[in-house]
Amino acid sequence: MSIGKGVCAWLIAIFVFCNGVVVAEERLLVVADEWPPFSGEGLPGRGISIDVTRAVLERAGYEVDTAILPWSRVVSGAKSGEYDIVTSLFLDAEMQKSVFYSEPFFETQVQFVRQKGSDIAYDGLESLQSYVIAVGAGFLYEASFDNADYLNKFEVTTTLQGLQMVAAGRVDLTLDSAHVVRHSMQLTDDALEDQLEFLEPALTKQQIHMAVSRLRPDHASIVTDFNAALADMRADGSLDALLKKHSAD
Repeated sequence: MSIGKGVCAWLIAIFVFCNGVVVAEERLLVVADEWPPFSGEGLPGRGISIDVTRAVLERAGYEVDTAILPWSRVVSGAKSGEYDIVTSLFLDAEMQKSVFYSEPFFETQVQFVRQKGSDIAYDGLESLQSYVIAVGAGFLYEASFDNADYLNKFEVTTTLQGLQMVAAGRVDLTLDSAHVVRHSMQLTDDALEDQLEFLEPALTKQQIHMAVSRLRPDHASIVTDFNAALADMRADGSLDALLKKHSAD
């Protein structure tokens, strides 16, 4: 009997150890699209959103891998559960069906951009019906704009492409996060600063979140852990220090 109990305990110990190894080795995959300065391959820490999301999850005790992917793959992977976490997200009702959102960790204004000296004025979306507006294919800006089928929208691949088209007079307007627009003009194509300007007022303010695939049975607990660690980092100043590293305000 003592031998049998010893063998049984040994097997249980192996089972517990092996399962412990599996849990310890599991790494959360965080993905985002190329959307500098929030996410991008050539950015420090792969961008504000990737760096903050990674840091907060690690603070919460998780191990993290990251990847930058085309937006279409980010969306399809979020819906299929192929990816654990998506970051650099505005709050969106359709995305909420597939992913469980965290508390926001950043805020930005979404603004239209026009040629300098243009007489285009913005007084609600209906005031823009006569203009051609460059939009990123599949991008989410703000619900009323996204659903405004009466607007003349011309799809582009990147924010930079939209800005360059406005500068060249091929379209009238484009739009994106003011942080993204400034990054594109200052660090990617500085000639655009002399050609373009923001159209006031801003379309909206948007908060930026990460979100966990609802197909993960532990999605709610991951978000709870993230939110708690985020609150701790806000309180002790480490979040501000991390944002300062990215020159984000």
